[in-house]
Amino acid sequence: MNLKLMTPMQVILDASVEKVDVEALDGFFTILPKHIDFITALKSSIITYVMNNKIYYAACDHGVLVKRGASVCISTPLVVLGNNLDTLKQTIATTFKDMEQERKELNLSMARLELGLTKGLMNLSKGGSHAGI
Repeated sequence: MNLKLMTPMQVILDASVEKVDVEALDGFFTILPKHIDFITALKSSIITYVMNNKIYYAACDHGVLVKRGASVCISTPLVVLGNNLDTLKQTIATTFKDMEQERKELNLSMARLELGLTKGLMNLSKGGSHAGI
């Protein structure tokens, strides 16, 4: 069966696998090649997949899984691959911490921009009402 892990920007993994273990909103399950086709929403979790009789991991920040025929496609905003669970956990902590800091900085910039725009509109409104007098 083919496993494809995708973010909005790129395909992270496109490989032939023997099975996939995931956590959906309603619990954990294993996907094998002859399972019925379905779609499900995934929780933020670790996906486990077996390729060439070796276990690999992918940390997913929620997403959607589509099983169709011999293909399993997972679309997620963020995915981090690893073959060692301890290393992956450390990578996730660092990556998510960096992303959280970037999100905070972006929110602060947006708040400053919004404040500047509001002040500018207020000044424009005051200036416009006095211009006709």
